[in-house]
Amino acid sequence: MATSQISLLQFAWKSVSRKIFRNIVLILTVSGLVCLLVFALLFKKTVTDDIQRAGQRLGADIVIVPAKAQTMAEEFILESKEKTFYMDDFLITALTDLEGIRQLNSHIYLDTLDAECCSIDAGQVIVFDSGKDFVVAPWLAENSPAILGRNEILVGSYVYEYLGLMNTAALFGQDVKVVGHLKETGTGLDHGLFLDRSSFAEISPAILANYRPGTTSILFLKLEPGYELTEMVAKIRDINPKVGIMTRGSIGADVRSTLADMIKIFAITILIAAILAALMAWSTFTAIANERRREIGVLRALGARKVQIIRLFLIEAGIIALCGGIIGVALGHWLTFFVGSDFHLLSRLDAESVFSLASLLVSAMALLIGVLVCFTGALIPILRISTRDPLQTIQGQ
Repeated sequence: MATSQISLLQFAWKSVSRKIFRNIVLILTVSGLVCLLVFALLFKKTVTDDIQRAGQRLGADIVIVPAKAQTMAEEFILESKEKTFYMDDFLITALTDLEGIRQLNSHIYLDTLDAECCSIDAGQVIVFDSGKDFVVAPWLAENSPAILGRNEILVGSYVYEYLGLMNTAALFGQDVKVVGHLKETGTGLDHGLFLDRSSFAEISPAILANYRPGTTSILFLKLEPGYELTEMVAKIRDINPKVGIMTRGSIGADVRSTLADMIKIFAITILIAAILAALMAWSTFTAIANERRREIGVLRALGARKVQIIRLFLIEAGIIALCGGIIGVALGHWLTFFVGSDFHLLSRLDAESVFSLASLLVSAMALLIGVLVCFTGALIPILRISTRDPLQTIQGQ
């Protein structure tokens, strides 16, 4: 049996290679389908995982921002785009004693750094309470102080990569010292320069551009165990109905909505590609069957069974589909990691992801779908030629 299978495989490979230029068209069609599948599935998974990780890494159950700044806040959290927006501080006082809130942190985002204010390259200045902030503290790198002294700052992982630790730098007209950095968070914090509120109080408001004293940018709330998010959101709305509220699961809602629309477009494109691949397989194997009618008739006359004829052609279809599928998987990953790098949410991917379990599963699934589509298109002409009378087939009828 094993020898028979090897003989069929060798015979099928010779048949495919004999008409390789014609079969290349089908191979490329299948590779295009598989490429689209790999790119679409990896794109969806990467963006979805990015959004979920970003929400979890902030450590907050609820995030509060000015109502008009919710989109900007999400861009900072998810895409590391530097942003500044402000709301009155009175909400902090109102929420401090609210039942169900275990911790409350506030951050102030200052204008993006430029040469007029400092000697540090571009990054987002974030004012926070060092030693009390549950958003920043979990990401402190080894040997980085939890509490900052006067005119000491921390930097995010992206800034640290280019800047390192500096003893002599200027920030808003004051000499500062970079004393530590954060590990990579995958959020906008990676682009941050973190200044303690005590040092911030010494900076003259006149050089803070758009910042107005008595305002803050964003609030992070961590709830007591057992408190429902919806219940707490309703309480916050009662205090101030005009603020923008993002919960742990709703961060990136706009991105998810856009992603859903993109996936619909991908689905339509993939469906069209699958139909084209099936039609191309049908056309190719119809031509193959017509060319090899006499050969099939002789095989049937010599005792070959219908199932053996079907198996022979399915092996040929499998070889073509696998060749196209492998090319498609490679192209799909190339499209994700090179073309997809233009998308901010995909730019943090590295090449090692190709060998992750999820990526391999996506590749295997896309390859299987490509093979099945090719089989579906090839099956009708294969069944038709295998059921014909051997004598009529030899005579070309």
